[in-house]
Amino acid sequence: MISFSRMFGNAVFCVLATMAVCSVTQAADKTPAQLTIGMIPGGDPKKEAEQGMALARELQTRLRIPVTMYISKNYTGLVDAMKSKKVDFAFFSSSTFVLAEKQAQAKVLLKKVWQEPYYYSAIIVPAKSKIKNVKDLKGNRIAFVDEQSSSGYLYPKVEIRKQGLEEKDLKVQFTGNHQASIKALESNEVDAAAVFSDDEQGKQGAWIKFADTKNKFRVIWMSQPIPNDPFCVRQDFYDEYPKVTHDMMFALIEILEQTADKNTYSEILGSRDLMPATSKQYDPVREMVKALNIELKP
Repeated sequence: MISFSRMFGNAVFCVLATMAVCSVTQAADKTPAQLTIGMIPGGDPKKEAEQGMALARELQTRLRIPVTMYISKNYTGLVDAMKSKKVDFAFFSSSTFVLAEKQAQAKVLLKKVWQEPYYYSAIIVPAKSKIKNVKDLKGNRIAFVDEQSSSGYLYPKVEIRKQGLEEKDLKVQFTGNHQASIKALESNEVDAAAVFSDDEQGKQGAWIKFADTKNKFRVIWMSQPIPNDPFCVRQDFYDEYPKVTHDMMFALIEILEQTADKNTYSEILGSRDLMPATSKQYDPVREMVKALNIELKP
């Protein structure tokens, strides 16, 4: 004979189990009032703003949730925006992600692919420059992008130190984005510039993309491969809205796959693919920062 207490206990267990399942289902079905995606103008600011607005409209149609773009003035501002919950998702540089993961609980979801899953940092000079190598930069003017930029500052800084130079040995100018660095080099405001290259040969470098006249620069240094820029979500947002987060991932991948002209969103999504990424893939960036004691400012 089954006792009343046992029957009551089983009934309570079933109710609690049902409540737990319902709770999980409700959490998965929760929808935020709007979504905000953060980015910084790393290349052509005007073009990135235009593409950002167009991408927001397309995401809004697919997700059926209002989507806005938050364009930060610099890398640090974007980390702060995620930390203060002004943005839910963000496109970071690889080194900025290392900072955002610690300070803003950023969780990596995807990474961009232009030509390869990795990109490079290059230091370039005018083709007729007397500067032949990194050591020759001493006393010369150089354009960097931003103190948090992987290809536009941190990786070149590592190499400059390896060659026995310090930043004080150079005349440094921070431009804010890669296009501005190329323009500064073209207008003779600086003697060298540190910028990105999408391939190791320099055929898809920032100078090819942004220079008014092609093939007028020479590469004096090219870095080892750098993990491509990640697309991230705030961890607490992911915990509260897991389904919306995954819908966002799939929507971005599908948009890039289904868009006939790959340049439509190239300033933001890359020109080839978006692929899943993990935090571990950015260990080389963490090691670089730690080993050389490079400070990622909050």
